[in-house]
Amino acid sequence: MKKEIVFEPSVQGSLRMAQFMGVGKCPDFMRCDIKDENGNIPDAIKRLNAENEEKWNNARPIGGHADDIICLEFNLEYGDISEKTPGKKRYESIYDMISTMYPEERHQELADEWVSGIRKKNRSYLKALNEAIENDESIRIWYSSSSNEINAFYWLMYYLDSKKHYTNASTMFLPPNYWNGRYHCSAWGQLGPEEWFNTLGLERIISEDEIKACSQRWKELRKENAYLRLMVGGNLISLNKEFLDGFIRDVLSRMPETFKISRLVGDVMGECGLMLGDMPIFDGVYRLIQRGELVLMDEWNESPMRTMVKKK
Repeated sequence: MKKEIVFEPSVQGSLRMAQFMGVGKCPDFMRCDIKDENGNIPDAIKRLNAENEEKWNNARPIGGHADDIICLEFNLEYGDISEKTPGKKRYESIYDMISTMYPEERHQELADEWVSGIRKKNRSYLKALNEAIENDESIRIWYSSSSNEINAFYWLMYYLDSKKHYTNASTMFLPPNYWNGRYHCSAWGQLGPEEWFNTLGLERIISEDEIKACSQRWKELRKENAYLRLMVGGNLISLNKEFLDGFIRDVLSRMPETFKISRLVGDVMGECGLMLGDMPIFDGVYRLIQRGELVLMDEWNESPMRTMVKKK
């Protein structure tokens, strides 16, 4: 039995599907039954269904069971990481970030439920990880250079080191710009479930020395406890808010006079190669609004990302 460690729910879902994709007949959930006003399935939908069925028929499953997947969703790329095991301060950081994107006065209940759900799942998965360590089960860690996955990986190495667990651990590191035959990928969430089997050759055993080296780096990052932690020049380093603000302002200089916040966030994500999620970038845009560098044209709506702003 092998435990599969991932760090994002979307990756967990893709991995779960990769475990059995290609086994038996293509399931109904792979097909879309949208019909037009005449009750006919449009040609575009037919093509999509044919493509999905082809993917299923050509896929090779990686095996395993859903119960063996452990998803640790700590979002350690931003906020406080001073705790040995993510706890109260970590969830406060997550809550603060969510509350920026979904203001408390209108969405406090949503933020509370979101963080409560993350905490509950992490507690359960951390228990499963501890049981695997105690039973010396094999664990396989799926990660990449994306800000979320690389930070979680370094924390996990620190955690294994604290448990003096140096055996039966392997890694599946997806290198930057991994070519899947059609386009380059930089994180596991960018691969379709049918593509996971072809990556199995990336697996390698991680040594005690590497675990200790990564653990030591995480101790240093914890001590620095900066606003951000990103891969820069092949190294995971601590960064302040001003680092991110500079990227946002650079992209902002090329934006039209008025635009939706989502466009600015998306362009920063696409152009700057930071491999960072949308919430920290939105937080940076929010700081520009607070400073008066951007002006809200509308009140925050149900989706703040779609709020129109203009340059001052």
